[in-house]
Amino acid sequence: MNLIIFCDGGLGNRLGALIGGLLIADELNRTPIICWPENTWCGASFSDLFETNTPLIKYNINELFEKYKLNNFLIHENQSKINIKHYYPTVENINFFKTLTDGDIVYYNSLIPNFYSEDLILNKIKTLNIKQDILIKVNQICDVNNIDKNTLGIHIRKTDFKLFLNENKIEDLIKSNENKKFFVCSDDKNTEIKFSNYKNVITIKKNSYAEKLNVDIGWNDNIIDNEGRIFDFNIKRSKESVIEAFLDMLVLSKTSIIIESISTFLNFSKLFGKIII
Repeated sequence: MNLIIFCDGGLGNRLGALIGGLLIADELNRTPIICWPENTWCGASFSDLFETNTPLIKYNINELFEKYKLNNFLIHENQSKINIKHYYPTVENINFFKTLTDGDIVYYNSLIPNFYSEDLILNKIKTLNIKQDILIKVNQICDVNNIDKNTLGIHIRKTDFKLFLNENKIEDLIKSNENKKFFVCSDDKNTEIKFSNYKNVITIKKNSYAEKLNVDIGWNDNIIDNEGRIFDFNIKRSKESVIEAFLDMLVLSKTSIIIESISTFLNFSKLFGKIII
């Protein structure tokens, strides 16, 4: 029997669904199948980022839920147009699913369930086989710029995010610590250009950044995605922008991250920083 792990949204959300799903697959003794659609939220395929022997499919949410609508769903919410019976991923519901003896299960939750220990999460992240060309680029960037845990890392999420960091305070921090080295990354080109002007700041030159799906409205105005879902995240991420963001995530993980924000991207950078990659 299988556990189909649906990974959607941005990179951090997809990694959250992936790791949570792999942990639950272990617990339910089921074979994982990774469903990773390429869409405006993330134009990169799973194979652009990782090597794997795990079966891969690319159904979008409505296709997947329609295909498995008579099966069991362990999801945080039903974002599809399909009428299904579903259960929230709790300890009690997972224990209930252990009693099921037939039928595949569809799992979808962008956050790793909080009842799994950090040790279990880190051990599962260690099993991810990041593509060698990505790892080579990360190591080259860190070697050329002497990036290590003595480097202070800052992630400034802009574009579709609502809770912006105070950039004036960040600039003051950088100015008042000229003897310290900072690595700054952002999904916004102008932000990276601004901080790259400081001699003690390292940024990675990118070819592609997140864009607006609808250029005529704001980053947080309502959009309708290709699945008919309404969100206030007016975002479009190309394949190249996702790969370059993954480089940012992994380089940031090599630093000492000093500023916290609510972000699945930042959370995974911190987790990667606790293991050797």
